[in-house]
Amino acid sequence: MASTRADVMIRPVEPADLGSWLGLVNEFRYWQDDLEALRFDDSLRPAEEPVLRLGAWTADRDLAGVAEAVLSEDGSRHEDRAMGLVGTAPAYRRQGIGTRLAEEVEGFAATNACRWVESDVRGKYLPEASRFVQRRGYIELERYRTSTQTPSSVDVSGLEALRHRLNAEGIELVAFPDIDAPRARDELYRAMMPIWRDMPHEAHVNWEDPTPEIFARGIFERPSVLLDSFFVARDGERIVGLSYLARRPDGDAEVGDTGVLRDYRRRGIARALKLMVTRYAAQHGIARVHTDNRADNAGMLAINRELGFVPGEQIVIFEKTLRP
Repeated sequence: MASTRADVMIRPVEPADLGSWLGLVNEFRYWQDDLEALRFDDSLRPAEEPVLRLGAWTADRDLAGVAEAVLSEDGSRHEDRAMGLVGTAPAYRRQGIGTRLAEEVEGFAATNACRWVESDVRGKYLPEASRFVQRRGYIELERYRTSTQTPSSVDVSGLEALRHRLNAEGIELVAFPDIDAPRARDELYRAMMPIWRDMPHEAHVNWEDPTPEIFARGIFERPSVLLDSFFVARDGERIVGLSYLARRPDGDAEVGDTGVLRDYRRRGIARALKLMVTRYAAQHGIARVHTDNRADNAGMLAINRELGFVPGEQIVIFEKTLRP
């Protein structure tokens, strides 16, 4: 019987290949990228920081599989950890291509002295992918629930009353561009660092905070960030909460971050900020807004349901320990 296994060459992605490579990568990621976003993300990394991007091409130049591994995200270096992705086009599965690509990703992580490598799997690929990663020694680390909102269908009539109550308590809600200044950017950095660390995550997952300069670039120069949708809550001049949107390549938007400092929670600040973002999206004709939250983040999941977010597929993060 003739073999149905494809003869593929695995090699680093050339600049001319990035478009087709990213198109296949986006099949396996819920959070989409375009070339502009990819290049911007790379600009936040130190020049000496390695990145692995591989493609598996057939003799006919068909792209059969993709792989990526990085050591940082949004200018934050992971501690002892690489973030990996492996995907195989449907016509080329069960031919050993995924295994070869996974070995490259894990080898990159080991070469860079990482203790762990992790990869996220979209829910629609979970039945097949979970068997593959478990055979390679991965275990489930955490789950995220995606959800989608239609902003034009959400009732935001209670926003002004909520803003009035918060204002009486000394909490002002403003669009960040209205207060943008060096001091305000410093305040935003001081708020965002603890908000990130307070988001649910496993105790052994750690990272280095970006420098204020890299953080500012990641917000104010990132092509996808909709700066007019960036709203903050202030106690005096101290920023205590924030929420904003980023544009997706398909024309929808996604929630960049929403968070409130721990001492200011349970006062309706997060709800008010998300209502402001929702109103912005409706006024600017954004058809859908996407978000995700860790599956055990009951508080934010409840707020999302109140604001019309409809649960979608899950994203499962798998982790492999490379050395004890």
